[in-house]
Amino acid sequence: MTKDSNFDIIIIGAGVSGMILANELLSRTNKKVLIIEKREEFSYDKNLCFWSKPKNLVTDIANNKWDKIAVYFNGEKKICESNDIKYLRLNSKTFFKFFINKFKRNKKISLKMNCSLKKIKYSANKIIVETTKGIYKSDIVFDSSLNKKDLKRVKLFQHFKGIEIKTSKPVFKKNEVILMDIQDKRDIFNFIYLLPFSKNRALVESTYFSSEIYDKEIYMRDIKKYIHEKFKINRFHCKYEEFGIIPMGKIVRNNSKNIFKIGVAGNWNRLSTGYSLQNAFIYSKQIVDQILNNNPPRIKEKYLLNFLDNIFCNFVLTQPHNVKKFFKSFFFKNKLIDIVNFLNSTSNLVNIIRIIISLPKFRLIQTLFINKKW
Repeated sequence: MTKDSNFDIIIIGAGVSGMILANELLSRTNKKVLIIEKREEFSYDKNLCFWSKPKNLVTDIANNKWDKIAVYFNGEKKICESNDIKYLRLNSKTFFKFFINKFKRNKKISLKMNCSLKKIKYSANKIIVETTKGIYKSDIVFDSSLNKKDLKRVKLFQHFKGIEIKTSKPVFKKNEVILMDIQDKRDIFNFIYLLPFSKNRALVESTYFSSEIYDKEIYMRDIKKYIHEKFKINRFHCKYEEFGIIPMGKIVRNNSKNIFKIGVAGNWNRLSTGYSLQNAFIYSKQIVDQILNNNPPRIKEKYLLNFLDNIFCNFVLTQPHNVKKFFKSFFFKNKLIDIVNFLNSTSNLVNIIRIIISLPKFRLIQTLFINKKW
C-alpha cells in the first residue's frame, strides 16, 4: 500500500459503500486511492442481508443462505420460496476481511485506520483533507460521513435492535427465515425478524418504522416476549447485540465541487426498505463509468421508484394503523421473484404495475393529498 500524501481519490469511511467503491476503482482504473477510517479495527458489528439475485462480488462468501422466507400476519403464514432465489446473510467481519485481503495485494491503495476527519478545504485545484493522522491531497473526495444536520429533513426512520441468542432446546427451523412477523400494535408499525443459524441459535430483531427512536429496553422487551410466546423459551444466552437506525427519507447531500456523498449519506439506501448493499455495487459501477468518461460522478435517479417510496413513507407516517395490511398484500399476493426485483430496484414497468395492483390503492392514494415534504 502506498505511503504518499498525494492521491487521485480519497474515500472517507471504510464502511460498506467505501470498500465497494474502492474495489471498483482499483479494479477498473489506475487511480491512487486513500481510505480513512475512524475505527481502530474491523469487527463483527452488523449483519448484511441481501438476496442472491442479482449476484454480486460477495454472494459466494455469505455466512448463511436460506431457501424459505416466512411472513406472518395475525397468525397467518406465507412461505415465499423459489429455486433461483435465496436470502443471504454476511457478517461485517467476513465482509471486511474479504476486501482487506484484496487490497493488500494492490500498491495503489492506502488504508488509514484510527484516523478521524478534521477538515476538508480547497487549495490550488486540489482538495485538502486534514485528519488526525496527517494532511492528504486529492482530486476527488467521496464522503460517507453523516451527522445530525444531514438528517434535518427526515421525518421517518427504520430502527431496530437485534440480539443473537443461543437456547438450550432446538426450537428454530434452520432453513426458514422469518422475514416479518408483523406485531399487533395499532398506532405503530412493528415486526420481528428472525435469522436461524442453527436449531438453537438465531438472530432476533425488533424493528419499527416511526419518527421517534425508542429506548433500547423497548426492543428487548419485544424480543423476550416474542421468544417466550412463540418458542416457549424464557431463558437464553445472548452472544451478540446490534442496534441500527436507517433514514426513510432523502438526506441533504451537500455535494460540492469534486466532493461527493456516498452510502446512506448519499441516499444509496432504498427509502422504503433500507436495503443498500446491492445499490453499493450498482452505484459504484456508475461512478467509475463516469470517471472513465471524464465526467463528474453521479447516480442515475430512478424517478418512478423514488416517487413510490415517497408515497409509502408518507403512508407509514400518516396511516401507521394500515401499514400491516399493506405488507400482507405485498407479500401474500405476489411471487417471490417479483418481490425481490421490486425490493432490489430491478423491476421493469410491468412488474411495478403488478405490484401496485396488489396493494391497498385507495389508502395509498389518500396520502397524495396530505402535505408532507420529504
